[in-house]
Amino acid sequence: MARLFRCWITGLALTATLAFSAFSVMARSFDDIIETGYMTFAVYNNFPPYSFVENDTPKGIDIDVATAIAKGLGVEPRWMWINADENLEDDLRQAIWKGHIITRKKADVMMRVPYDRKFSYALDGYGLPRNEMVVMFGPYHREQWALLRNTDKTENIETLAIFQYEKIAVELDSLPDFFLSATLAGRLRNNIVHTTTTGEAVTMFEKGDVAAVAGMQSQLQWAVTLRPNYTINTVGLASMSVKAWDIGMAVKQDYRQLAYAIEGITEPMVTDGTMNTIFTRYGVSYLKPDLYAE
Repeated sequence: MARLFRCWITGLALTATLAFSAFSVMARSFDDIIETGYMTFAVYNNFPPYSFVENDTPKGIDIDVATAIAKGLGVEPRWMWINADENLEDDLRQAIWKGHIITRKKADVMMRVPYDRKFSYALDGYGLPRNEMVVMFGPYHREQWALLRNTDKTENIETLAIFQYEKIAVELDSLPDFFLSATLAGRLRNNIVHTTTTGEAVTMFEKGDVAAVAGMQSQLQWAVTLRPNYTINTVGLASMSVKAWDIGMAVKQDYRQLAYAIEGITEPMVTDGTMNTIFTRYGVSYLKPDLYAE
């Protein structure tokens, strides 16, 4: 009996500890953020030009946008650095509504979330909402796939057929990787060079090891030092299933008031040129989301 009583007490203590821990790291409401004077943003780790650390200082497009949001709300920005998981649903679960698998920490807002209504309201295999625990909102940028070419090597040929003879680097398991491997009946496969990051692919390109790189336009523009014989454009990628997409943010489903307050800050940044200034700072062309397209 005494042993059972000790187990029961231990169980109660553990339950109380877990409950307190869950409460202490839960995503917070707009009022809580204003009251505490700080706001935690989930940003991807080592993901230039969007979010990275240089000389112990957070930098990047998403860092600057988040800092502007925090300033607009009159609070201090804090950072929760996350690594990309197998899919976006895993990232949202880790960053926003459930927390890190070990620390259980959550952020108030997650940056760089694809803004797509079909994805937001998608159903799982049981016919249930796949992303009902989060709200995706506030598109502030439009990203697109592009090709970086050395025109001396490709002889100004902008069709993909040239890569039957010249090498092209691409991040492994990315959408351009799948597309290039399948296009032209697979005739490019022997000349596709896989890398772990787009940055590594650009390094190979600048060394002359490959004639081109496929990747996100913003990353290509930031990573390469442009020269007269270098081009970055979307020519040749018209048949990709997804060519461009809007980028926004996400909060926990309960905190729509916070989303509305953030949109009140980012919408003017898109329309008055502030967002363009941030992107230009990193050598990246700013593309407005479809929501603001004229």
